Amino acid sequence: MRRRTGIIIGVVALIAAAACFLVRAAEDRVTADIVSRVDRLAVPSDWKKTVDIVRGERFLCLDTNPCPSIARQWDSGMKLAAADLRAVVAPAGLTLEIDGTCQRKPNESGTVPVCTGTGTAGHYNYIVGIVSASRSEPDVFTLEVRPVP
Repeated sequence: MRRRTGIIIGVVALIAAAACFLVRAAEDRVTADIVSRVDRLAVPSDWKKTVDIVRGERFLCLDTNPCPSIARQWDSGMKLAAADLRAVVAPAGLTLEIDGTCQRKPNESGTVPVCTGTGTAGHYNYIVGIVSASRSEPDVFTLEVRPVP
């Protein structure tokens, strides 16, 4: 009887380990997919990446940030326009719907988003934007990619 119990426990442990391995492999594939999609974007090489957050796929995602998701920011070193948003996402086959003028209003103070572009490709929503710290400082390009709900 003890031997049978030991065999059953061993088989259950082996099945659990295999299940964990298979789930992890599936999570890694989904994370690699979203990263490869984002890497298709044509971000100019002279822009300096200042934020790079990759939240991988998880079997249980118990946070307000969806799994998988990516958030990145670049200091562009210059003032940007709507055409810059479109140029960056064009290689990914995205068509953006742009909200805002992409130009800072004369009476604004502080760091403000001046426009946001949204689009969907595959199972992901893309949100790109231009953030302006001041009229004299270069703009920041922002990117967020999340699964379509």
